[in-house]
Amino acid sequence: MAWPSSAEAAGPPSVPRRQTIGLIGGLGPLACARFYSRLVELTDADTDAAHPEVILLSSPAVPSRLDHLLHGGPSPAPALREVARRLQAAGAELIALPSLTSQTYRCEIAAALDIPVVDMLTALTRHLHAAGVHRPALAVTDGTRQVGHLHSALTAEGLHPVLPGPQDQERVQECVHLVKSGQVDAARELFRSVVGAPWASAGDAFVIGCTDLSPLVTEPPPHIHDVGDIYARAVLAYAAV
Repeated sequence: MAWPSSAEAAGPPSVPRRQTIGLIGGLGPLACARFYSRLVELTDADTDAAHPEVILLSSPAVPSRLDHLLHGGPSPAPALREVARRLQAAGAELIALPSLTSQTYRCEIAAALDIPVVDMLTALTRHLHAAGVHRPALAVTDGTRQVGHLHSALTAEGLHPVLPGPQDQERVQECVHLVKSGQVDAARELFRSVVGAPWASAGDAFVIGCTDLSPLVTEPPPHIHDVGDIYARAVLAYAAV
Protein backbone atom coordinates (compact mmCIF):
# COMPACT_ATOMS: atom_id res chain seq x y z
CA MET A 1 0.00 0.00 0.00
CA ALA A 2 1.37 3.44 -0.98
CA TRP A 3 0.96 6.05 1.71
CA PRO A 4 0.14 9.63 0.65
CA SER A 5 2.93 12.16 0.85
CA SER A 6 2.77 14.87 3.48
CA ALA A 7 1.72 17.40 0.80
CA GLU A 8 -1.09 15.12 -0.37
CA ALA A 9 -2.19 14.45 3.18
CA ALA A 10 -2.46 18.17 3.83
CA GLY A 11 -4.97 18.53 0.99
CA PRO A 12 -4.98 20.93 -1.93
CA PRO A 13 -3.25 24.32 -1.50
CA SER A 14 -5.45 27.21 -0.47
CA VAL A 15 -6.73 29.35 -3.34
CA PRO A 16 -6.59 33.12 -2.95
CA ARG A 17 -9.99 34.79 -2.75
CA ARG A 18 -10.73 37.05 -5.71
CA GLN A 19 -13.86 38.99 -6.45
CA THR A 20 -15.94 37.83 -9.39
CA ILE A 21 -15.28 39.98 -12.46
CA GLY A 22 -18.17 40.99 -14.68
CA LEU A 23 -16.82 41.68 -18.15
CA ILE A 24 -18.80 43.86 -20.56
CA GLY A 25 -17.79 42.40 -23.91
CA GLY A 26 -18.33 43.21 -27.55
CA LEU A 27 -16.71 46.67 -27.49
CA GLY A 28 -15.51 45.27 -29.94
CA PRO A 29 -15.60 41.47 -29.86
CA LEU A 30 -11.92 40.88 -30.75
CA ALA A 31 -10.84 43.49 -28.21
CA CYS A 32 -12.83 41.67 -25.53
CA ALA A 33 -11.39 38.28 -26.51
CA ARG A 34 -7.89 39.73 -26.31
CA PHE A 35 -8.67 41.34 -22.94
CA TYR A 36 -9.99 38.11 -21.44
CA SER A 37 -6.92 36.30 -22.72
CA ARG A 38 -4.70 38.85 -20.97
CA LEU A 39 -6.65 38.43 -17.72
CA VAL A 40 -5.79 34.74 -17.86
CA GLU A 41 -2.15 35.25 -18.86
CA LEU A 42 -1.49 37.93 -16.25
CA THR A 43 -3.03 36.01 -13.35
CA ASP A 44 -0.46 34.59 -10.96
CA ALA A 45 -1.87 31.08 -10.79
CA ASP A 46 -0.55 27.54 -11.02
CA THR A 47 -3.94 25.79 -11.16
CA ASP A 48 -7.26 26.39 -12.88
CA ALA A 49 -8.89 27.03 -9.52
CA ALA A 50 -6.51 29.92 -8.77
CA HIS A 51 -7.93 32.06 -11.57
CA PRO A 52 -10.67 34.60 -10.83
CA GLU A 53 -14.25 33.84 -11.73
CA VAL A 54 -15.20 35.86 -14.80
CA ILE A 55 -18.71 36.40 -16.15
CA LEU A 56 -18.56 37.69 -19.72
CA LEU A 57 -21.54 39.14 -21.54
CA SER A 58 -21.11 40.33 -25.12
CA SER A 59 -24.27 42.08 -26.27
CA PRO A 60 -24.82 43.08 -29.92
CA ALA A 61 -27.59 45.44 -28.74
CA VAL A 62 -25.11 48.09 -27.54
CA PRO A 63 -25.19 50.99 -30.04
CA SER A 64 -21.95 52.30 -31.52
CA ARG A 65 -20.08 54.54 -29.13
CA LEU A 66 -18.38 56.36 -31.99
CA ASP A 67 -21.67 56.98 -33.80
CA HIS A 68 -23.07 58.55 -30.63
CA LEU A 69 -20.02 60.69 -29.84
CA LEU A 70 -19.24 61.82 -33.38
CA HIS A 71 -22.57 61.86 -35.18
CA GLY A 72 -25.28 62.21 -32.53
CA GLY A 73 -26.49 58.62 -32.85
CA PRO A 74 -28.36 56.79 -30.07
CA SER A 75 -26.59 56.72 -26.71
CA PRO A 76 -25.13 53.34 -25.74
CA ALA A 77 -25.47 54.19 -22.03
CA PRO A 78 -28.89 52.50 -21.48
CA ALA A 79 -27.74 49.27 -23.13
CA LEU A 80 -24.45 49.33 -21.24
CA ARG A 81 -26.29 49.83 -17.96
CA GLU A 82 -28.54 46.87 -18.76
CA VAL A 83 -25.57 44.62 -19.54
CA ALA A 84 -23.91 45.70 -16.29
CA ARG A 85 -27.10 45.03 -14.30
CA ARG A 86 -27.32 41.53 -15.78
CA LEU A 87 -23.71 40.87 -14.81
CA GLN A 88 -24.37 42.09 -11.28
CA ALA A 89 -27.46 39.90 -11.04
CA ALA A 90 -25.37 36.93 -12.19
CA GLY A 91 -22.96 37.44 -9.29
CA ALA A 92 -20.35 39.93 -10.50
CA GLU A 93 -18.68 41.89 -7.69
CA LEU A 94 -16.99 44.41 -9.97
CA ILE A 95 -17.36 45.46 -13.60
CA ALA A 96 -14.61 45.65 -16.21
CA LEU A 97 -15.32 47.89 -19.18
CA PRO A 98 -12.38 47.19 -21.54
CA SER A 99 -12.90 50.08 -23.96
CA LEU A 100 -11.31 53.49 -23.53
CA THR A 101 -13.96 55.21 -25.65
CA SER A 102 -16.72 53.51 -23.63
CA GLN A 103 -15.20 54.84 -20.40
CA THR A 104 -17.11 58.01 -21.36
CA TYR A 105 -20.18 56.26 -19.92
CA ARG A 106 -18.52 54.72 -16.86
CA CYS A 107 -20.16 57.03 -14.32
CA GLU A 108 -23.60 56.48 -15.89
CA ILE A 109 -23.11 52.73 -15.66
CA ALA A 110 -21.80 52.84 -12.09
CA ALA A 111 -24.78 54.93 -10.96
CA ALA A 112 -27.10 52.04 -11.87
CA LEU A 113 -25.14 49.46 -9.85
CA ASP A 114 -24.23 48.47 -6.32
CA ILE A 115 -20.76 47.35 -7.43
CA PRO A 116 -17.82 49.36 -8.82
CA VAL A 117 -16.80 49.85 -12.45
CA VAL A 118 -13.00 49.86 -12.65
CA ASP A 119 -11.70 53.18 -13.98
CA MET A 120 -9.46 52.74 -17.02
CA LEU A 121 -8.42 56.41 -17.20
CA THR A 122 -7.02 56.37 -13.68
CA ALA A 123 -5.24 53.06 -14.30
CA LEU A 124 -3.57 54.36 -17.47
CA THR A 125 -2.61 57.71 -15.96
CA ARG A 126 -1.07 56.12 -12.87
CA HIS A 127 0.82 53.60 -15.00
CA LEU A 128 2.35 56.24 -17.26
CA HIS A 129 3.23 58.44 -14.31
CA ALA A 130 4.93 55.53 -12.53
CA ALA A 131 6.80 54.60 -15.72
CA GLY A 132 8.29 58.09 -15.91
CA VAL A 133 6.50 59.00 -19.12
CA HIS A 134 6.14 62.74 -19.73
CA ARG A 135 5.05 63.02 -23.37
CA PRO A 136 2.86 60.04 -24.33
CA ALA A 137 2.03 59.77 -28.03
CA LEU A 138 -1.62 58.71 -28.06
CA ALA A 139 -3.20 56.41 -30.64
CA VAL A 140 -6.88 56.76 -29.70
CA THR A 141 -10.21 56.80 -31.50
CA ASP A 142 -11.80 59.94 -32.89
CA GLY A 143 -14.41 59.63 -30.15
CA THR A 144 -11.85 59.58 -27.34
CA ARG A 145 -10.15 62.62 -28.84
CA GLN A 146 -13.42 64.53 -29.16
CA VAL A 147 -14.56 63.77 -25.61
CA GLY A 148 -11.13 64.68 -24.25
CA HIS A 149 -11.46 62.70 -21.02
CA LEU A 150 -8.08 60.98 -21.45
CA HIS A 151 -6.33 64.22 -22.38
CA SER A 152 -7.75 65.91 -19.28
CA ALA A 153 -6.75 63.02 -17.01
CA LEU A 154 -3.18 63.06 -18.31
CA THR A 155 -2.67 66.80 -18.19
CA ALA A 156 -4.08 66.90 -14.66
CA GLU A 157 -1.12 64.72 -13.64
CA GLY A 158 1.40 66.92 -15.42
CA LEU A 159 1.77 64.82 -18.56
CA HIS A 160 1.88 66.42 -22.01
CA PRO A 161 0.10 64.21 -24.57
CA VAL A 162 1.23 64.16 -28.20
CA LEU A 163 -1.58 63.70 -30.72
CA PRO A 164 -1.36 62.86 -34.43
CA GLY A 165 -2.29 65.34 -37.11
CA PRO A 166 -5.43 64.86 -39.22
CA GLN A 167 -3.96 62.40 -41.73
CA ASP A 168 -2.30 60.22 -39.10
CA GLN A 169 -5.46 60.31 -36.98
CA GLU A 170 -7.39 59.04 -40.01
CA ARG A 171 -4.98 56.11 -40.20
CA VAL A 172 -5.47 55.33 -36.51
CA GLN A 173 -9.24 55.33 -36.98
CA GLU A 174 -8.92 53.23 -40.13
CA CYS A 175 -7.02 50.62 -38.13
CA VAL A 176 -9.92 50.46 -35.69
CA HIS A 177 -12.40 50.11 -38.57
CA LEU A 178 -10.35 47.32 -40.15
CA VAL A 179 -10.21 45.37 -36.89
CA LYS A 180 -13.96 45.71 -36.34
CA SER A 181 -14.61 44.51 -39.89
CA GLY A 182 -12.40 41.43 -39.44
CA GLN A 183 -9.46 42.65 -41.56
CA VAL A 184 -6.85 42.18 -38.85
CA ASP A 185 -3.86 41.54 -41.11
CA ALA A 186 -4.51 44.75 -43.05
CA ALA A 187 -4.96 46.63 -39.77
CA ARG A 188 -1.69 45.26 -38.42
CA GLU A 189 0.20 46.37 -41.53
CA LEU A 190 -1.29 49.86 -41.41
CA PHE A 191 -0.67 50.16 -37.68
CA ARG A 192 3.05 49.58 -38.20
CA SER A 193 3.15 52.79 -40.21
CA VAL A 194 1.22 54.59 -37.46
CA VAL A 195 3.72 53.55 -34.78
CA GLY A 196 6.66 54.51 -37.00
CA ALA A 197 5.29 57.92 -38.07
CA PRO A 198 7.17 61.12 -37.13
CA TRP A 199 4.42 62.34 -34.77
CA ALA A 200 4.86 59.21 -32.64
CA SER A 201 8.59 59.87 -32.30
CA ALA A 202 7.80 63.28 -30.79
CA GLY A 203 6.70 61.52 -27.59
CA ASP A 204 8.84 59.67 -25.09
CA ALA A 205 6.45 56.70 -25.19
CA PHE A 206 3.74 55.37 -27.48
CA VAL A 207 0.32 54.52 -26.03
CA ILE A 208 -2.03 52.03 -27.67
CA GLY A 209 -5.09 53.87 -26.41
CA CYS A 210 -7.82 51.67 -27.87
CA THR A 211 -8.39 48.02 -27.02
CA ASP A 212 -9.40 47.33 -30.64
CA LEU A 213 -5.75 48.07 -31.46
CA SER A 214 -4.33 45.86 -28.69
CA PRO A 215 -4.34 42.65 -30.79
CA LEU A 216 -2.19 44.34 -33.44
CA VAL A 217 0.97 44.36 -31.28
CA THR A 218 1.31 41.04 -29.48
CA GLU A 219 4.71 41.69 -27.86
CA PRO A 220 5.13 45.46 -27.55
CA PRO A 221 8.63 46.81 -26.89
CA PRO A 222 9.24 48.72 -23.63
CA HIS A 223 8.39 52.14 -25.05
CA ILE A 224 4.90 51.00 -26.17
CA HIS A 225 2.24 50.93 -23.46
CA ASP A 226 -0.97 49.02 -24.21
CA VAL A 227 -4.08 50.27 -22.41
CA GLY A 228 -5.57 46.78 -22.60
CA ASP A 229 -2.70 45.22 -20.66
CA ILE A 230 -2.64 48.10 -18.18
CA TYR A 231 -6.37 47.77 -17.55
CA ALA A 232 -6.17 43.99 -17.19
CA ARG A 233 -3.57 44.40 -14.44
CA ALA A 234 -5.72 47.05 -12.74
CA VAL A 235 -8.83 44.82 -12.84
CA LEU A 236 -6.92 41.89 -11.38
CA ALA A 237 -5.51 44.09 -8.63
CA TYR A 238 -8.99 45.39 -7.84
CA ALA A 239 -10.38 41.87 -7.73
CA ALA A 240 -7.77 40.72 -5.21
CA VAL A 241 -9.14 40.70 -1.66
